[in-house]
Amino acid sequence: MAEYLTAELAKVGVDDEAIVEYCAGLLGDASMAAEEKHEAIVGYLEAVTEAETGEIVHNAIARMAEEQAQHRAEDEQRAKDELDRAQERERAEFRRDMEAATREERQLTAEERKQREAFLKKYGYNALEVVEKNGEAEIVYREAKDTPAKSEGNDNAKVVADRQRTFRENAKAAHQKK
Repeated sequence: MAEYLTAELAKVGVDDEAIVEYCAGLLGDASMAAEEKHEAIVGYLEAVTEAETGEIVHNAIARMAEEQAQHRAEDEQRAKDELDRAQERERAEFRRDMEAATREERQLTAEERKQREAFLKKYGYNALEVVEKNGEAEIVYREAKDTPAKSEGNDNAKVVADRQRTFRENAKAAHQKK
């Protein structure tokens, strides 16, 4: 925009770079309406030169509006393209996840099966049970019947108190032996 203003204002005898920059700044001010810009720039230029500058300013404002519209259109296109790329990445990731879910499950080795069963038994689960649902096999782990009942709350405080009591009793018995 500054190049256009420099060329047009040079035609009417204004060669000062500071004047061009000031006018370009007013043109770029988004807080002012087009009419306000026109009045401010024409008033300023009339004080600097005797020549008619209304048409130059009008054309400059029109060019600025066109440039801004073009920039907005480019920004919108970039945003749309980015959204399309993001949606395509999401679709590709979804397809990849679906393919991974439909792949055949890997078979456990005898060693891995023993480790899993030991782990499940440690935490009170019986061996697995295979149940058919909707034409697919689903593995269900049942809780062992011979495991002790699980406490309803946190019993850490009780365990600590019992250990302290046992320690005090042992210390008292050791002291009495002396």
